[in-house]
Amino acid sequence: MTTAPRPTRRGALGGMGLGALAAGLAACGGDPGAATEGAGGDAVEFVFLGDVNQRKQFEQLFAEFGEQHPEIALQAVAKSGSWAQFTYAVATQIAGGQPPDIIQMATEGQRLFASKGVLAPLDQLIARDQDEVEDYYDDIHDNLRLWSQKYGSPDGSTYYMPGGYNPIVQYCRTDLLDRAGVELPEDGFSWSDLMEAGRRLKAQGVFLMTVEQGYWHDVLPWLTNNGTSSLDEDWATATINSPEAIEAAAFARELVAKGYSPEPGGTYDAPSLMQNGQLAAFHDGAYGMVNAARIELTDAIRMVPFPHNGVHGSPVGWDAWDITEASERADEAWVFIKYLMSVEGASFFARAGGTIVPARHSVATSDAFLEGAPEGALCLVDALETATPVPSPERGPEIQDIVEEGWLQIIAGYAEPERQLKRTYDKIGPLL
Repeated sequence: MTTAPRPTRRGALGGMGLGALAAGLAACGGDPGAATEGAGGDAVEFVFLGDVNQRKQFEQLFAEFGEQHPEIALQAVAKSGSWAQFTYAVATQIAGGQPPDIIQMATEGQRLFASKGVLAPLDQLIARDQDEVEDYYDDIHDNLRLWSQKYGSPDGSTYYMPGGYNPIVQYCRTDLLDRAGVELPEDGFSWSDLMEAGRRLKAQGVFLMTVEQGYWHDVLPWLTNNGTSSLDEDWATATINSPEAIEAAAFARELVAKGYSPEPGGTYDAPSLMQNGQLAAFHDGAYGMVNAARIELTDAIRMVPFPHNGVHGSPVGWDAWDITEASERADEAWVFIKYLMSVEGASFFARAGGTIVPARHSVATSDAFLEGAPEGALCLVDALETATPVPSPERGPEIQDIVEEGWLQIIAGYAEPERQLKRTYDKIGPLL
């Protein structure tokens, strides 16, 4: 993730502002009709990404906040869809002259929004409430703070308080592995182990795992567990054509070619395949725990790191909280952000079934998060130590689409890895 020239922060939506962003994201397939609920009015407006299930969890959190702070009216606005669609919907809202007070911002949009001058620096509020902020920082991994500053604050000011995070790990159904005579290593399969496991499971009529083209979910895990990523550490140069990336793409294709994975591009649901005894493993972030419970296999699943080639390095994204430059309720908004940062707020959200790993280590390793989780759930917490941030430059959504399109060509067997990743590299370059 890189430092880019930043226009005048108060330039708001002028020039290359969020209006242009909204148009650009629309060209990438973002859905301007992503569902929106609620209205700001005189309340502190907080916009967040939430499907039906996530909204229920958030609503419990909002109700709890309301009981503790009845003096603050909070208007929570849920927008559905992907993070790209969420970013587009928020950008459209701001470009339309109705900025919210707080945006729950994923990694993919943090640099973008900070660079467009629509966020207010938090430094004065942080200094004013230093003890509370330091208590929070002391309980979260240093990487979260460092990454948020490096990638989300292009002019050195602090625009975000980092929140929960999501690495990718493997959810393995142990009875299917046992039946095939496959031993599951504590640190996850190595790639050589993986091929042998695939062979044994195929003999039992069971797929090993899925191989798809989702950027964070499917592509980056292969790259980061082979010591590379789609971009360099500064998000300034594409590395998608590196020897390690080519090797990773070829390996993923081989899993499909050997029949160890369902054909990519289908509409199957991986957890449902596992429930039916047709799939031994699926990979996901913390949301996989929700899926494990949905298919009623929590007790049969063990969580381990994503398969590696001698290097552990899961991709990770995290959410963050900010206050918009146009907010007239910054002090009230900050009270809500501090509640999200608190042990009490984080624990309440985790117990409600939050779908992200709590930023506070004390909460992520407590029963509030782990009770009822599959065995090995702490690998989600451990992954942060060696994780690689999801590359998210300002034109990240366009780059993501290009990578996903190229990767699908490879794993479907339509393109040779080295040649296709060279084409992908050439397309990404002008966007950096």
